[in-house]
Amino acid sequence: MMEGDPIIARLRERKEAFEFAGETLREDARFTLVLNPDELSIRETRRALDSLYEAELPVAGLVVNKLTPEPDPDEQGRGATYLRDRVETEQERLTEIRGSFDAPIVAEIETRVREVKGDLLGDVAGELGLEPRPTP
Repeated sequence: MMEGDPIIARLRERKEAFEFAGETLREDARFTLVLNPDELSIRETRRALDSLYEAELPVAGLVVNKLTPEPDPDEQGRGATYLRDRVETEQERLTEIRGSFDAPIVAEIETRVREVKGDLLGDVAGELGLEPRPTP
C-alpha cells in the first residue's frame, strides 16, 4: 500500500463520511414509519423495524394511514355494509399492530378521496400535530 495513494485516501474519506452519517442517524434522527392496515404493509413494516433496530437506529413511532371512515349509523345498503366490514377488519389489524410492534402508533390517518397534496397537506399535518411549512 502506497502512502500517497489517492484511491486509499478517497476510500478513507468515504469511510469517515459513512461513520459520521451512521453516528448522526443514531444520535440525532428519529424514524417514523407509515403503514397501511393490510397484511403486506404490516409484514414490510415489521422487516423495516427489525432492520432499524439491528442498525441501532431510533424509531419514534408508526403512522397508520388509509383507514376507512365508518359510515353513519343510519346509512344502509351495499356500500355501507362494505365499509363496516372493512372498518372491522382494519380494527383487527390495528389491534395486531398495537400488540406486536414495539413502536407506538403516533397517528391514525383516514383515507382521502384525493391524493394528499395541496390543501389536503394542511389537513393531514394537523392530524399529525405538525405545523405545515409554507411553500417557497
